[in-house]
Amino acid sequence: MPDLNFDDTETSGIWWSTNVSIRDLCVELKEDTGCPDNEIVELLRSIAKSIEINGL
Repeated sequence: MPDLNFDDTETSGIWWSTNVSIRDLCVELKEDTGCPDNEIVELLRSIAKSIEINGL
């Protein structure tokens, strides 16, 4: 799924709602921790890599 389309008018809306939820949580994490964006991006990459290796 390399070309995810987050437009909920073209999908069931699950991708859009997931995208919004993750972004909201990242904003909350940034506010709570004061981490810069690049550290949050690294966290997300680490999570993605873990899923690639171990699955869900």
